[in-house]
Amino acid sequence: MSVLEIVVILSGLFLGYWVVSKFLTGKTSAPSPADRTRDRGEAGRADAPASWHEILGVSPDASMEEIRQAYRTLMSQYHPDKVASLGEDLKKLAEAKSREITRAYRAALRAHGANV
Repeated sequence: MSVLEIVVILSGLFLGYWVVSKFLTGKTSAPSPADRTRDRGEAGRADAPASWHEILGVSPDASMEEIRQAYRTLMSQYHPDKVASLGEDLKKLAEAKSREITRAYRAALRAHGANV
């Protein structure tokens, strides 16, 4: 393998990482909790958090099996261990998304009468 091939491979890896991080985050760094609180204002009330069925991608009257399957599918995509090798930014994003999915799943369980 020549030096040129190694340089091209490394350049491709760095460019790919950069593109993926821009695509997934849309920013170079995540806003701090203080930024989110400050920026929320009136707009935060209008942008209410998505309901559990929207986050899980199921209908509000979905069965428990559909909810479990949606949860497992999403967690297999967004689990932080899946992106651990891709960098700290993507890992933090995956952690936040997996927490959101878990909260939605627990809300779905509560809505269906399960003790959580």
